[in-house]
Amino acid sequence: MACGGVNVRTRTKDLKNIPKVFLLHGFGHRFCIILLLTSMLLSGCGFYDRTYVVETDYPLPSGNESLQGDSVQVSDIQQLREAIRLFVGSGRAGEHSHRVVFSSGYSGSPTEDMAAAIWQVRTEDALCAYCVENISYELRQIISSVEADISIAYSAGAAPVEEIISMTYATGLDDVIADVISAGQERLVVLISRSTLTEDSMGARVEEVYRQHPGLAPVEPDCAVAVFSGSGTQRLYELVFQYHMTAEQFRKRKEQLDAILPEIPEEADEYTRALTAAELLYDACDAGAEGSIYAALVKGHASSEGIALGYTELCRRLGLECCVVNGQKNREDHCWNMVCIDGSYYHVDLFAPSEEGFLKSDASLWGAYRWTTSAYPQCEKDFLTQEEAEPEEETEIQSDDVVMSDSESEPTDAEISEEGEILPETAVSDNDADTENRAAENVEESIS
Repeated sequence: MACGGVNVRTRTKDLKNIPKVFLLHGFGHRFCIILLLTSMLLSGCGFYDRTYVVETDYPLPSGNESLQGDSVQVSDIQQLREAIRLFVGSGRAGEHSHRVVFSSGYSGSPTEDMAAAIWQVRTEDALCAYCVENISYELRQIISSVEADISIAYSAGAAPVEEIISMTYATGLDDVIADVISAGQERLVVLISRSTLTEDSMGARVEEVYRQHPGLAPVEPDCAVAVFSGSGTQRLYELVFQYHMTAEQFRKRKEQLDAILPEIPEEADEYTRALTAAELLYDACDAGAEGSIYAALVKGHASSEGIALGYTELCRRLGLECCVVNGQKNREDHCWNMVCIDGSYYHVDLFAPSEEGFLKSDASLWGAYRWTTSAYPQCEKDFLTQEEAEPEEETEIQSDDVVMSDSESEPTDAEISEEGEILPETAVSDNDADTENRAAENVEESIS
């Protein structure tokens, strides 16, 4: 019997017409049944006695205290849906791998609710939409109760359920992505209960994670994203990575990258660290076509993108905040960096001569360079070294709390009063000067 696209096999056409004791198929069974009833009466057994053996504890669906082993007792369709979701999440496949027992007071029709519940799980649960190929079941009457044996077939191309990472929110997702890329894994499947990330925004997030930590992999991986939606904001994301190299090549190249660390004193300030990382790249890398960190730090030939990725990683290893800027230079695509020194950001373009592109402000670069200013920190000024920032100052002489520059002369005795105060200068007229000169000449004549 087909129910809403779900493969259904039942042993009866209408469970409402099933006798209360057993299903009898033909007269050939009646004699056996009479003997069985007689033996049960003589042994004191009741018709409705049934024993369930508890093998192991199983996580219970909300509000259901009767889930034991691989069996779930349900009393309504809501508990039935929860049980099916748990079965899907267990990852167990095969014929009759799960069982649902409908309670004697079940509210609803087991036949109708089984088909409806499976359809709802298939269409409203993101995990089921991703990994389940088919769900089938068999309904049967057991004395006074109804049971359903459920079989789940998983898609061959889907990740195993036990490898799927489950999260309530996207908090911590960046760390998960970083770990996967660092290990060179080719697939990540994450189920997020509340997420609004689309395929594009998830792809952009992967790119951002790598560009913040380029040392995670020798090259930036290509990433294909598929999204499977559940009810509300439940989303399952399958991320498939391509590194364009074998696993052994990935391992060896990553070891080469991990071994690169600029030598620098521990007490070095942030400017010295930024300069050291820049000098390492200036000396080790020339302009090239390949845009990877491996090309910049190991091969020694890289594009502006590869050099920017290399500088970002070196700065990160030296404890500096640094990011890659995607923009244009002279109307052509170009990459460079912004690095934070003592709380302020500066442009660094190591693809350009050092005097043109090291620790520059927005105003210094704007014109030949173009970038989305709202996407990056503001660089307010050029960086000045301590020598450049401190202008030459006049030497000062300090005596008795009176400060004078070299251009000032010390006061003469005539300019100091008996109390030690400096007297104001007196103006001397031209006539007074002539009189003093003539007096001096008369004195010289008299002496001669």
